[in-house]
Amino acid sequence: MMINLNMNDRIIELRRLAAEYYQRAAWKDNSQKNNYEIAEKFAQLSFQDRLQATEYANLADEKLKIIAQLEQEET
Repeated sequence: MMINLNMNDRIIELRRLAAEYYQRAAWKDNSQKNNYEIAEKFAQLSFQDRLQATEYANLADEKLKIIAQLEQEET
């Protein structure tokens, strides 16, 4: 039971990190619409944030799959 609790906490942490990076990317996208110079400046950072967010979301998905498999094996 304790292992599952720790895994759930990690999944929540990964989802929060993903949301944080998606939020950063969205902010940068919005700022890009207002100023072309800012758009150029943040374009690469925004792309990196999207990649990071996707990576965290994928990690959380994989952890959920592992938990589901472990729970299935217990039954």
